Amino acid sequence: MSAVRSLVTGPAPVVPAGPRRMSDYPQHAPVDVYALSEDLLDGTVKGLTITGNIDQIHLERKGALLEEFVRRGGRVLVNGHVVRPFLPGLTPWRALDHRGPKDLRITPVTPHPVFEGIDHTELLFRTGVPGTPTGEELARVGVAGFYGRGYYSHLPEGATVINGIGPQALPIDVVHPLGDGQVMLHGGNDLISFADPDRSTRFLGKRLHAWLEGTL
Repeated sequence: MSAVRSLVTGPAPVVPAGPRRMSDYPQHAPVDVYALSEDLLDGTVKGLTITGNIDQIHLERKGALLEEFVRRGGRVLVNGHVVRPFLPGLTPWRALDHRGPKDLRITPVTPHPVFEGIDHTELLFRTGVPGTPTGEELARVGVAGFYGRGYYSHLPEGATVINGIGPQALPIDVVHPLGDGQVMLHGGNDLISFADPDRSTRFLGKRLHAWLEGTL
């Protein structure tokens, strides 16, 4: 079984059989946040992804358990808008004042192996148009804002901004140490959802998995 788990709110939905739209990547066994316990975070689990629609009030109650997991060497990817800081170093998400795509532009700030070789335009624009448009065509038919519409203004000591949003490249993707472990923060829709099979983002899922299990 994978050493990475996906923390979700409630029982995981049944996914129908059939081809997936996203590129091939290791599947993470879901863990219901209401069932989170020490037994589920034993030594076999190396990393956790936390979905953006998680019950943060309940997760805050489990904060000590989650913090212990990271401090002893675990890695966590926090997706979405933090409202209740459930780990040390997290601060509430702030909405960005935006009028168009240029105000939501995603810019690389510090190189990170998870994002190596990725065209950030393919993070900014999403489209339901048949096929896989790229470059100028993607910008013409795509819709901006799914990757994120806000940022984190207060960062913990030792934090590294990976990607910025908007003209000022405000922090949207951040990583920081916590004890012997690390926390990656993504202020938008779940990062794994941007792994497209025919774009530069096709390796995003595998790289995230490797980072979470501590091999990248």
